[in-house]
Amino acid sequence: MTIKLLKRLRKMRQLDTVRFIRNACAPMVLQVAFFDNGQLRKQLIRTREGGVATCRHLGEAYALCRSAGVHRAELVQIVSHDEACAGESSIATGPVMSLTF
Repeated sequence: MTIKLLKRLRKMRQLDTVRFIRNACAPMVLQVAFFDNGQLRKQLIRTREGGVATCRHLGEAYALCRSAGVHRAELVQIVSHDEACAGESSIATGPVMSLTF
């Protein structure tokens, strides 16, 4: 999924949600949920070279979305837990925060 394709999906009204996913200290990635032949699919935004596009902060993520005409997203923060206090899952996700920019 490239920014160009994100722009096309938005124009064709096939875009469902954009999520900014932040995993502890790792860079933020952008996940796009869209409809393809009636089915919901999810993909990460990639660079022209094929690598996953990453952002250091929300400002960079906002700029990427704005360049495609997207002005709403959800922020998902994943917090890694220490092994000693982990329950059945090694990750915990806080509530999703809606963003408008």
